[in-house]
Amino acid sequence: MNEPVAIGIDLGTTYSVISYINEYGLPEIVTNTEGDALTPSVICFEESNTIVGEEAKAHQALGEENVVAFFKRNMGNANYAFITNDAEFNAKNLSAILLKKLRADIQQFLRHNNFKTVITVPAYFNNFQRNETIEAAQQAGLDVIKIINEPTAAALAFGINKNNSKTAQKILVYDLGGGTFDVTVIELNEDTVKVLGTGGDHELGGKDWDDRILLLVADLFKDEFDESPLDEIESFNDLMIKAEQLKKQLTDRKTAKINIVYNGNKGKYEISKDDFENASEDLLERTNQLCEKVLTDIGLSWNDLDGVLAVGGSTKMPMINNWISNISGKAPITGINVDEAVAKGAAIQAYLELQKNRGSLSFKNNNNNKPLLGGISIIQDVMSHSLGMIAENEDRSRYINTILIPKNKTIPVAETQSYQLKTSASNNNEMEVYMTQGENEYPTLNKILGKYVFNNIEHQPNGKTLIEVSYKYNANGMVEVEASQKENGKNLPLTIEPVPDDLSWLDTAPKDHTTTIEGQLNIVIAIDLSGSMRMDGGKPLIESIKAAHKLVDKLNLTNTKVGVVGFADDTQVVCQPNNQIKEISASINRLSFILRNQGTHANPFEDCFNSLIHLEGKKFIIVLTDGAWFKKRPALRSAQKCKEQDMEIVAIGFGDADERFLKEIATSDENALFTNLDQIVTSFSKIGQVLSNETAGLAVAESGKKGGIFKLFN
Repeated sequence: MNEPVAIGIDLGTTYSVISYINEYGLPEIVTNTEGDALTPSVICFEESNTIVGEEAKAHQALGEENVVAFFKRNMGNANYAFITNDAEFNAKNLSAILLKKLRADIQQFLRHNNFKTVITVPAYFNNFQRNETIEAAQQAGLDVIKIINEPTAAALAFGINKNNSKTAQKILVYDLGGGTFDVTVIELNEDTVKVLGTGGDHELGGKDWDDRILLLVADLFKDEFDESPLDEIESFNDLMIKAEQLKKQLTDRKTAKINIVYNGNKGKYEISKDDFENASEDLLERTNQLCEKVLTDIGLSWNDLDGVLAVGGSTKMPMINNWISNISGKAPITGINVDEAVAKGAAIQAYLELQKNRGSLSFKNNNNNKPLLGGISIIQDVMSHSLGMIAENEDRSRYINTILIPKNKTIPVAETQSYQLKTSASNNNEMEVYMTQGENEYPTLNKILGKYVFNNIEHQPNGKTLIEVSYKYNANGMVEVEASQKENGKNLPLTIEPVPDDLSWLDTAPKDHTTTIEGQLNIVIAIDLSGSMRMDGGKPLIESIKAAHKLVDKLNLTNTKVGVVGFADDTQVVCQPNNQIKEISASINRLSFILRNQGTHANPFEDCFNSLIHLEGKKFIIVLTDGAWFKKRPALRSAQKCKEQDMEIVAIGFGDADERFLKEIATSDENALFTNLDQIVTSFSKIGQVLSNETAGLAVAESGKKGGIFKLFN
């Protein structure tokens, strides 16, 4: 027992799983102290005790407010906070608490403290999210030797069991977990797992299927009793647990029943598999689009694949396997436990890392002539995000994201570029580099990883020097940057600074000078909740809510207040402008459950006016609508009233919205945007970025003349 044990942890959104390499050289699941293979990723904070796992999930079912789950989706989100018992936790802190419980389970199971760990992350995690995962593990006292992408781990677990052929196989790994979705195409050889391409969405998972059941049965209850069981947190949590249970029942049944008790009323409903599949059809289509994109990016088609490996607990839904069979022409690959594959693959990776450092390890009953772990010894992974920097375009008319390392390059990978820099004998010469992660040409629609400042640059006699900057993805998919001065070959000291809140200069021409309008920023988001927003399985409203969250994510809430208003036949102020992220996020989510199945007879501007009029600073009303308004004149009068009080109105429309009407209610033509459903999230993200500078202002020309918000990024 002196040798370290190789441990793999699948740190999941809904459930977490642990595996280790046993004395026979095989991956085996570690059961927790409750005797279960799966540990719910749920935490309950009592006054004097913190509970993690199955018991915490039971508290969640009782509707207790001191319970938190699904926090993995917020890794890397600086605005996320869970507040309970006068304490505040971010996603990293919560993950550390969960990992501490898992570490105790490992020690209890193995009766051993010497172990090295590999933790899995979604392939689509960016640098912030990967870094926070590692830091959370360190907080929990784990010795992490590597992180690995979840689909790659699953492929590794599959490879040691199934690859007896020396012929290369191309396999698509369809990894649908409780909260994230990854798609990865691998080439499996006799001794190598090679990732060809990867993609995904860390905000798409089994929970979204649960939510469709939740909305489905809540609508039935509302139709029967004219009130929603989602309006109170206790009832909401209870129904959320029941929705997950019903989903599992529909795996093996054609119908399942659910009881709802709320406010003295009791509803009993039968949901069919067809009902469920119709309500979640668009979610399945989103996974299809992501699969198609990865295949297109690497120049393959479904016909080029030897099979599809479905992993992740949510792939137990029959609709997933049926879709895979239909789209690929082949039944999904079987013979692997969808809940355990990722953790087992991580344990195999941990063993391979230990083997690199210590040489071959011995196991019982092992034939020394037979390679351990099925002969797999090489894993070639990729990153799903390009690495770049902010630069000027050729004519210096705008800033762009210049990609240096394209996505789907095998990691580790490095690129070096040279840049000419002017130097001065009297100044401390330094070079600033803004690193980006993403593919969008518009800089702020990517993740800006930091402001990398290289200093101690020696002045050159001709006033110019050549700086060679190297960008690298290491084996963990983490970013590393270094630079040297070509004339003397010296490595330059590096300071990584946080990304400034004020990025308004990115919305101007590099050769122009800009100023900012200073002060507090106050925003009211008003979203159309009429019946048309709930068509197509509710996709318009779902995308609108997602867009509102994206906007808020971009804002600096230290000097910004956000309010939320819904409107249809009536209007409802869901929350007054404030800077509490938890309240704002909850209010945006509540938009799904209010003012249902009505037309657009009301206008939101009176409530927006009343919410903003007493506040100091800049004031914005952002309206999103998908159809014609029945009472335009009152809306125009109210909008004009807002404009007279210097409230900037931004009007965004899609679907059957009246483009001319958008321009009439907006402060300027530039503040009116007609878009399509697929671009709403992007549009809101852009608006949030424009508003996110520390002075809470818009960039304006030196003359002081204000331009429209869209003019800054169109």
